[in-house]
Amino acid sequence: MLQSTITAIRMLIAADPEADDATINRVVEACKPVKRRELVTSKEACTMLGGITRMTLHKWTKRGMLHPVRFTSRNLRFDRAEIEHLANNGAQ
Repeated sequence: MLQSTITAIRMLIAADPEADDATINRVVEACKPVKRRELVTSKEACTMLGGITRMTLHKWTKRGMLHPVRFTSRNLRFDRAEIEHLANNGAQ
């Protein structure tokens, strides 16, 4: 169904004589669903990273090895994919 909706949107925009290919592509890309990140807590991140301490997690965040999502100054979440990548590949 998503593909048929995108095709219909593309056809509607293409019917506008002033719409160029770049405009059509921008509108179609904007209509595609956004993949949501799965977020984990600091405690879960520590466990996934082999049982590191929260202090180590904080240090890695300060060094730019991890990029937390801040809801408040004290409420952080981490992207599960980023944590798994770090756990599997180490810091690079």
